[in-house]
This record gives sequence, structure tokens and C-alpha cells, in this order.
Amino acid sequence: MLIVTSLLIASLFLLSWAHDARLRRRIKAALPRVGGFIETPNAHLHYLLTPATDAGKADTAFVVIHGSSSSSYDMDLAWAEKLSQHGTVLCFDRPGIGLSRLKTSAKAMSHPGLQADEMHHAVKQLGYQHIVVLGHSWGGSVAMAYAQRHGAELAGSVIVAAPLYPWEGGSSWYNKLVTLPVIGWLFAHSVLTKYGHLQLLSGVQATAHPESVPDSYVEAAAIGLILMPRQFITNAVYSIHLKAHLAEMQKHYQHFDTPLILIGGDRDQTVFTKRNSNRFQDDYQQSEMIYLRNVGHMLHHTQADIIVDAARRLAQGEPVRQGIHEVADAAAQ
Repeated sequence: MLIVTSLLIASLFLLSWAHDARLRRRIKAALPRVGGFIETPNAHLHYLLTPATDAGKADTAFVVIHGSSSSSYDMDLAWAEKLSQHGTVLCFDRPGIGLSRLKTSAKAMSHPGLQADEMHHAVKQLGYQHIVVLGHSWGGSVAMAYAQRHGAELAGSVIVAAPLYPWEGGSSWYNKLVTLPVIGWLFAHSVLTKYGHLQLLSGVQATAHPESVPDSYVEAAAIGLILMPRQFITNAVYSIHLKAHLAEMQKHYQHFDTPLILIGGDRDQTVFTKRNSNRFQDDYQQSEMIYLRNVGHMLHHTQADIIVDAARRLAQGEPVRQGIHEVADAAAQ
């Protein structure tokens, strides 16, 4: 009986694993395109390059950094076409996420500053000197660390809906689960993709509330890439350790001098704007904060024009407008 039960469990696992593997192949086959790859000291980075539409602006590089559960494809869809009117656009997959790979462990690369170092190394290899960094959500934390560590080489940084301070509470159940020895690996390879695939659209809609994104967004932005086991586990490790890294980063918020524009929505239920971007004004008063009413966490798509204009201003050397500037009903614009 024990042998029969063991064989049945093994068969069910293999069937579930095969189904997940089939879904993963479909997700990879549907990628909009594959960009370039570049070696850095601790990563093999994937990026999508969109050339400047005006050759005279090609030397300006907009370095775009995606958030948690996202990838370069999401940011390319959101900003590349609009940003390319003002310079070259480089949308990176953060180390270990999307199509990028790590040469070290996820825990060793979990600090936003270390991820920023890898991308900056790539940007310098590609030959760009005039650089504006943009980051959304988790990528905004990286954009902040990028400004802290490499600010002297930047024209500025646009930080969108970013966690900047530690929060109360712990990590999510699924992040804890997939990082467990053995059990996490089994779940990630046999259950994660089929379960997550059913949750993608509803999860995006909840994150965007009270705004919305098109139903085609999940496919167009290749959101399913996060359901790959390696990427999901790496993302989970990054998320688990972010809180501690932000506690370290905030100690140095007064000690650098880079033009910053922060942008956030008052209806964001993923990263609370007042507890993060608005609060940052007390620590770094030279920055500009654009506070958008009736806007949720997906503002990198729903409010792209405002974000791109902020990046344009930094690229052109315009001074930031210090303080908090409220847009009364951004969602209606």
C-alpha cells in the first residue's frame, strides 16, 4: 500500500510539473521580442533598447528599471515610445529577473544598490554619459539607490510609486513558501505557473484600482515571465530582504546631491505614497514630489505622460520644483 501511494503521489507530481512546464513554454514563446544581453561583474543582464527618434538626442540614455513581479517588457510598453522622443531608452531586466541571470545568489544581490551597480556597469559599457534613471515600485527603490551611489554621473532620477522606508508587517505567504527548502522548489515547479496564470489579470486590475489597464496588458507586457520558478524565487528573496535594506538606505537620504522627481498616487494600495514619497520630502528637501489624486499603483501606464515629462525636464537640465505639487484629478486628464 505504501508503494502504491508513493507511486500515485509521484505520478500526480509529474503530471502537475508537466502541465506547468507546458505553460512556461507558452509564456516564453509569446514574448514580444528578445533584446540584447551584456555581461556585468555579477550578472548576465537582458535589456530592450529603443533608439532615439532624433539622432541629436541619442547620447542621452534613459535607464528604466521595472518593479516587483514585472520585467523590462512592462517598462518598454509603458514608456519606451514616448521617452525615445527625448533620447535612447534602455529597459533592463533586474539581475535574476525576466531574462537576466545572476552569477551569485539572490540573497547576495538583494540590496537595491547592488542591482543599481550592475545596471550602471552595463550603461557605462554601452558608452552612455548623459543618464536619467527611472524606476517604478521596487525599481524605484533601485533608482533611489542608483542616485545615492552614482548620483554624480546622473542628470537625475525619476522615482515612481517606490517603497523608500521600512513598513510594518512581514512578507507574503507565497514569498515565504517558495523560499522554503525542497517544498518551495516543488511548489515553484509544479503549482506556481498554473495557479499564478489564473491570478494575473485580476491581480493587475486590483493593483491598478481605481484606474484600469487593457485586458491585453498581461500578454503585451509579458507579465507571465514572473511565473518562471527561477525568476519567482529570486523575486521572493528580493522582496523578503527589501525592508531591511530600506532601513539602511534611509540613514543616508540627506547625504547625497542628485536632482530627484518623485511621483505617486493617493489611491495606491501597494505602496502608500504618503508614507514613502511624501515623507521623503522631510529627508531630502531638494527633491520634487508630484502627488496625483485618484491614481493607483499602475501609474507607469496610466500617467505615462506626466512621468515622461519629468524625465525630459531632468535630461534637459531644468531645475526641480522643490516641495509637493498636487495634481487634483490626474485620472481624468
